[in-house]
Amino acid sequence: MTITVYELDGIGDVRFSPFCWRTLLALKHKGFDDFERVPVSFRDRSPIAFSNQERIPVLVDGDHWVNDSWDIACYLEDAYPDRPSLFGGDMARAEARFINAWTQQIQNPGLINIILWDAFMAVGPADRDWWREDREKRFGKIEAYRQGKEEKLGPWRQSLEPLRTTLRAQPYLGGEAPAYADYIVFGTFLFARFVNRYDVIEPADPIRDWCERLLDLFGGYTRSAPILEAG
Repeated sequence: MTITVYELDGIGDVRFSPFCWRTLLALKHKGFDDFERVPVSFRDRSPIAFSNQERIPVLVDGDHWVNDSWDIACYLEDAYPDRPSLFGGDMARAEARFINAWTQQIQNPGLINIILWDAFMAVGPADRDWWREDREKRFGKIEAYRQGKEEKLGPWRQSLEPLRTTLRAQPYLGGEAPAYADYIVFGTFLFARFVNRYDVIEPADPIRDWCERLLDLFGGYTRSAPILEAG
C-alpha cells in the first residue's frame, strides 16, 4: 500500500519546509521509494481536512495518519522494525529527541532571523499575503529582514559550534552512518539551500562537508531537488 506525504508547497516546484524534508529523508532511510508527495498550500489546508488539524507534514499509511515530523519518524520506526533503523535503539531515540529540541530552540530561530525575507520570496504568489500576515505576527515586518543579514551570520554560526565539534570527530551525528538525528539538523540547512541561501555555511566549515555527504544520499535525492532561482 502506498504511503502518502502531505507537504507544504512553495513557488514552482521548490519545497523548502525543513520538517517535511525530515519526513521525506526518514522514508528514504527506511527504504520507501514509491511514496506519494502531495503539496499543500500555506493558505488552504483542505487537503488534510481528514486529520482535523492543520500541522504539516502529514503521513498517511493505509487507514492510519500521523502528523508532526518527530511523531512520523517514531511511527515509521515502530511500524516497520524490520527496515533500517532511524534511531538505532531506545537510548539513541532519546538522544535524538534532545537534538530535535536543540534544533527547534537554537538552530531554526537563528536561521529564520537571517533568511526570513528569502523564505518569503520562495512562497508561491497566491500564498504570500497569508504567509506575510502569519509570519509578521511573530517576527514583525518582513521587509526589515532584507538588511543586516551579514551581522546576524556570525553569532548564528558560533551557536553551531557543538555541531561542528561533533562532525570533526565523526562523519555523521549517527556515528559512522547517518541516522534520523542527522536528518533533523540537515533539514534546516536544506531550508537555506532551497531558498538560495546555502552561503550561510562557509565552504571550509566541517558542517558544509557533512551537508555535502547528506546531499549525496539516496542517489542525490535532496541534491537534485529544485532551488529558488536567484533574483
